[in-house]
Amino acid sequence: MTETKNYVGKLTSDAVMSCSRLPAIMGYSQFSTPNDELTKSCTAVSLGDQYERDDSLKDKDAIIMGNLYEGPILLDGARRLGLQIDDEITERVEHASLPLQGSLDGILHGDGRIVTTDEEKGIYVYNAESVCLDGPGVAEAKLTSAFAGDTPAPYRGPIQCQGLQMCTGYKWHAIFTLYRGIDFRIYIGGEDAALQAKIADDVSDFQRRVDLFQREGVMDYYAAMTPNDASKTYQQPEDDLPTLTLTGSVNETAKLLLKAKAQKANLERYISDLQTEIMDHMGLHAAAFVTDGDERIAQITWPMTPARKEYTVKARGAERAKSLRIKELNND
Repeated sequence: MTETKNYVGKLTSDAVMSCSRLPAIMGYSQFSTPNDELTKSCTAVSLGDQYERDDSLKDKDAIIMGNLYEGPILLDGARRLGLQIDDEITERVEHASLPLQGSLDGILHGDGRIVTTDEEKGIYVYNAESVCLDGPGVAEAKLTSAFAGDTPAPYRGPIQCQGLQMCTGYKWHAIFTLYRGIDFRIYIGGEDAALQAKIADDVSDFQRRVDLFQREGVMDYYAAMTPNDASKTYQQPEDDLPTLTLTGSVNETAKLLLKAKAQKANLERYISDLQTEIMDHMGLHAAAFVTDGDERIAQITWPMTPARKEYTVKARGAERAKSLRIKELNND
């Protein structure tokens, strides 16, 4: 039996911003918001040695497979580039002046070549016309069920690697990405001065918020990104606070919400009326074509819903709603 190499897990502390968390505080993450990351770091700072990292996702298939294939992805990526790689990294890297840490998947040993995009070999230089593989380079492994593209998503390596370059001083990086288990691509990037400046600003602002919490116990939240983010951020309303009277731009936003909800209700009634007329005409037919002259432009289907077994909904505690109720007042 072949022994699977045990790759080292996360080396960074949640009390300090890390390169893998940068996409979240910059608004690019699909899974975490700036307020999620701020809450995480403030909790870690508050609890100190008593803090325990949330490992609730460690048994998910995506996490298990990502850890299992990290090594093979790194080694095969290095082989395809014809470079040596150090893939046994046991220490984190830290920025010289910013409160920023990182955990490298691997370190590539550049040979001074200048590389350009070569689609036949699956190599894409994505943030410059060419990149010189001069000195050591950041190696990052990614496994995803997404479909491949010529440019990696910002949250799937590019921002993280720029942060790692800032921590190490390396001039280039390679993101080895295996898409859907069958499409292997190598994304090579150089230094991005504008992105690194934005990272520096955002990390400094994040640390300012953490320092404020540590000093005064005050959470200076980011503006919420979604209703779900707002409900998680402001979880429990304080009943003794007075009812607000909105003014300025947020008052105008509330009036727009009132109009939008009314328009939505009207559209839903309109859609219901349209569907009712079509259903009455279809009767027992399961499908119908929509035509424009002699051309079929759409197909309507009226299927059966799947049977559903009886089940009991698990009990849960009260939580802040993820939408607002708004009702126009009668001032007559």
